Amino acid sequence: MKKTIKIDTSAHPELFLKLRKLRSDISAENNLKNFQVFTQKTLYELCNLLPTTSQELKKINGIGKVKFENYGHLILEVIIDYCKTNKIDAVNSIKPEYIVEKPSKEDTKKISLDMYKNGKSIADIAGERLLTVGTIEGHLASFIDSGEINIYDLISPEKFSELENLIKTTEFESLTELKNKVDDAFTYGDIRIVLNAIKHKKT
Repeated sequence: MKKTIKIDTSAHPELFLKLRKLRSDISAENNLKNFQVFTQKTLYELCNLLPTTSQELKKINGIGKVKFENYGHLILEVIIDYCKTNKIDAVNSIKPEYIVEKPSKEDTKKISLDMYKNGKSIADIAGERLLTVGTIEGHLASFIDSGEINIYDLISPEKFSELENLIKTTEFESLTELKNKVDDAFTYGDIRIVLNAIKHKKT
C-alpha cells in the first residue's frame, strides 16, 4: 500500500513555510519533536484562520495554555509580520502591546538567572516558567563566560571531567548523535555546558 503524502493546501504557502521553520527552530532549541510544539493540523489552521491576537490564537485547535505561554508570542509575531507585509486585513486586529511586552532572548535568560540567584532550583524555574529543564540550563550556561554562574554550579567537577573525556574521544556530527553515544546519565544540558567549555578552551 502506497504511503499517502499530504500536500500543503494552505491559502498562504509562504506563511506555512515560515511557521514550519519556526516550529523546527523551537523544536531544536528545546529538544522536542515537531508535533510537540504544534501539529501539522494546527499548522494548517494557523495559516487558514490567521489569528493575530492572543484571544484568537487560543481558539486554534492544538494551542493549549502551556503552548500559548511558551510559544504564542513567537507564532503571533510571524503571522502579524506576514499580514503586515502582504497588507492582509487581519492586521487591523493586531494588539501592538502584546508584541512590545514580549521579552527578548537576553531578557528571558536574565529572568532565569535572577530566579536561580534567588534560590530557585533549575527544576523549579522550569516549572514556574513553563519551560523545559534543558532550556533553563541553557539560559544559565550563557552566564558562565561572564562569571555570573560558576560552571560547577550546573555540573559537578567529576561529571564534567568524565563527559569532557567522552566528548574528546567520540566522533559525532550533531548534538543528537553525541547524546545517543554517551551515557544516559548525561543530559542535553550537561553536553551543551561541556561543549561550550571545550570550545572556549580552544579559543
